[in-house]
Amino acid sequence: MASALVLGAAGGVGRAVVARLAAGGSHVVAVDLDPMVCQLPGVHAALAGDATEPAVIGRAFDVAPEPPSVLVHALLHELRAPLGELTPAQWHKVFDVGLVSAWQAAAELVRRKGAGPASVVLVGSVHAHGAAPDCAPYAVAKAGLGALARAAATEWGPLGVRTNVVEPGFVPVERNAHRWRDPAARARVEADYPLGRLCSPEEIADVVAFLAGPSSSYVNGVCLPVDGGYLAALPEVTKADAAGPRS
Repeated sequence: MASALVLGAAGGVGRAVVARLAAGGSHVVAVDLDPMVCQLPGVHAALAGDATEPAVIGRAFDVAPEPPSVLVHALLHELRAPLGELTPAQWHKVFDVGLVSAWQAAAELVRRKGAGPASVVLVGSVHAHGAAPDCAPYAVAKAGLGALARAAATEWGPLGVRTNVVEPGFVPVERNAHRWRDPAARARVEADYPLGRLCSPEEIADVVAFLAGPSSSYVNGVCLPVDGGYLAALPEVTKADAAGPRS
């Protein structure tokens, strides 16, 4: 069986990825700052620790039964503040968790990989392609994952390592529950998506598994939106706007 390392394994998407990879036969090592990671079923090993720390990543690789051939990075730190009021420390925190740790873990996979191919899958966001008020650090970090994947594809492709990004739209998980548990709020979010519904964590996990596995063996350095057509759609034109200019 192949070994897979999942960072951010206790989050909504991370849990679904763990379940999907384990069901596919992988020995999964799950890492998260949340101690709940130790209660995930079906994993080979679980570590409750800060995956931005090289020592924690080192331990995760050490407990794998063989050098992991799959790395999934699903870490994020979400900080909301107006652009002009952010501090350097706030920027650094978001980048360290959401971007720098992805590079650290991927570089460790490359250092430790066995003779066969390997796959790195980074969980990005549609925020990499657009802006929302008070979300600048998050958006910049997610955009950085795309640049990281392209750099890694170029440098590590000759070593047999593929690096790709999956970019979800709105996925209903605990951290954004205030936007989908209320029926009216959920309806407003769903209206932004051409498919007219939200994406489940399991749908993201299926795409992660595709990018991690042999079915995508010639896919390298891409950012794949999984957003129900959100990025493809132009903003809705309201009836008032369609009626013509207003004085």
